[in-house]
Amino acid sequence: QVCGISRRELRDGRARGVQQADVWTGSGLEFSVNLSRGMGMGSFRYKGMPFGWISSTGDVAPWYYEPAGGGLDRSYSGGLMHMAGLRQVGASCVDEGEELGLHGRVCNIPAESVHTGGEWDGDEYRVFVQGILRETSALGENLVMTRRISARLGGKDVEIRDTVQNEGTAETPFMILYHTNFGFPLIDEGSRLIIPVQEVRDGFSGEKVDIDRYSLYGAPKDDAGQQIFFHRTREKGGWSGFIMANRRLGMAVRVDYLKKNLPELVNWVNLHTGHYVVEVGPSNCKCFGRAAERKAGTLQFLKPGEKMEFEVRFTVLEGAAELSANETALME
Repeated sequence: QVCGISRRELRDGRARGVQQADVWTGSGLEFSVNLSRGMGMGSFRYKGMPFGWISSTGDVAPWYYEPAGGGLDRSYSGGLMHMAGLRQVGASCVDEGEELGLHGRVCNIPAESVHTGGEWDGDEYRVFVQGILRETSALGENLVMTRRISARLGGKDVEIRDTVQNEGTAETPFMILYHTNFGFPLIDEGSRLIIPVQEVRDGFSGEKVDIDRYSLYGAPKDDAGQQIFFHRTREKGGWSGFIMANRRLGMAVRVDYLKKNLPELVNWVNLHTGHYVVEVGPSNCKCFGRAAERKAGTLQFLKPGEKMEFEVRFTVLEGAAELSANETALME
């Protein structure tokens, strides 16, 4: 009645067969988890206001996925957060003879062993969605991600805990990006990215950029083009993060993440009319594809049996006082 989780299957058009889990916490926070496409978070609303960006494709079943080149875009619905990886992130490329599409395969893999429920921990009640994503080949890699997404009764925050393990018999490339997508009305003229940076570089030119280049967003433009920034952030107690804020609305989303296994922060900006989306994603790589990462000497690998853990939190901020307090805490 107040806080819960339900599962549903979509029935119309290319969304037919898509399975989702819908979560509500009683605070006004409601979000969906796409069980058919990498357990990403799709719609994300607070008191009816959407924060995530939804593309023109809408929800699309995994069998319409086009793996070659940039074919992912033809079935990419966006949502607040989708996964990129686990052996490829970013631009399509050919690496050591293997053809790799945009952002890899994990965002198209249906979850297995899905479990939803709720449990008390003292006086705190949490609802959760848990499942397994397996990126594997009969004669090749076998990477397994175990994901648990949870939210608390009365809360405005969502916690994602992931474990990725190489269950194969050979070392394999490992790339991961928590691809966030913020859209209107959170992104609007005057919206701002608040981030504790040490250094920011233009993704195309490699030059250092100042705060005015990356932090403040204008209105949509027909010739806006796309920008990419790479942020090197400070951390506190092992955590780093950022805030996407719209002070005019008095609303923001704060994202915190354990930085140990996510040293990079990729920021893609597309303010083109009709698109109008900003992505800010913790990752272990850049976004130009595995071949570029290998050439730069920064490609990561997982040995047989090796395991990595990740934690990312999304928190809705409401009102000037809450936003100011969180900005101070993040930037100090």
